Parts: sequence; C-alpha cells; structure tokens
Amino acid sequence: MMNYTFDDLTRDLMIGHELHFRYNGKNYYISQSQGGWVLTRFDQQYELFESQAALLQGGKIDGKSLREIWDEVEVTDLF
Repeated sequence: MMNYTFDDLTRDLMIGHELHFRYNGKNYYISQSQGGWVLTRFDQQYELFESQAALLQGGKIDGKSLREIWDEVEVTDLF
C-alpha cells in the first residue's frame, strides 16, 4: 500500500482492522485476540496490549516505537 501513514494505521486499528506489514526484511502482524491487541513477528515473537491505543503507544520493534519506524514499513495486507 502506498502512502499508508501512521495516522491511517491509528484510524484503522481504532475501527478494528488488522494488518500485515514488513519492516527490516521481517514480517509482522497486528491483530486482535481474546486478551487484547497483539504485535507479532512471524517467528512467534509477540507483545500483548490491552487496547489499540496501548499498542500504538507502547509497541516497539528493534527498540523503536511504531511511530518512529512507520515511514520505513511496507503494509502488505489490511483486514
């Protein structure tokens, strides 16, 4: 997806969308589970957050926030 901004991500998560994306040659997934929202790297590493807002604020990849890396992310699927 071209020009998928962090604001787009925020809006889409708040209305319940999930997505796949690539960053630094690795595949990631943001999804809902019974326990909340999950940020998963496809090799089974994950973080669980109580809400979309908590994920957007606290989710980190390679020690950086999602906002910091978002311009380097390639969104591959939106559900």
